[in-house]
Amino acid sequence: MTRLILALVATLGVCVSLTSSATDQNRPVLDVIVVDVNGDLEGFLDRMNRIKGVAERLGLPARLRVFQSTFAAEKSGEIHLYWELPSFIAFAEAETALHNDAEFLAILAEMDAAGQGFKSELLTIEITKD
Repeated sequence: MTRLILALVATLGVCVSLTSSATDQNRPVLDVIVVDVNGDLEGFLDRMNRIKGVAERLGLPARLRVFQSTFAAEKSGEIHLYWELPSFIAFAEAETALHNDAEFLAILAEMDAAGQGFKSELLTIEITKD
């Protein structure tokens, strides 16, 4: 009976450690957002520059970059917004801070009024082995 209990405890310990490492919330996060700029790339880039300013003012550990696809068949010219954060926890904290910030919400409203929006989003956690 003691062996069975020890085996169960050991199995539980292994399962918990595997689950913990598979969902490690301290891995770098990349939030990839496909954007519809509605023909106004310069206006969009200006708004993203202002959002960078908001993130800096809030002290967020985020890096915002904008890319345009090339050599991508029907996806050529597509605009991708990348938010890089040090962890999933930092991502959640940044999202909360931004969505509680009046200036950020005003910029999103400007985007909406300009017919700009986010077409899709992919949130990734880095799994590169060190």
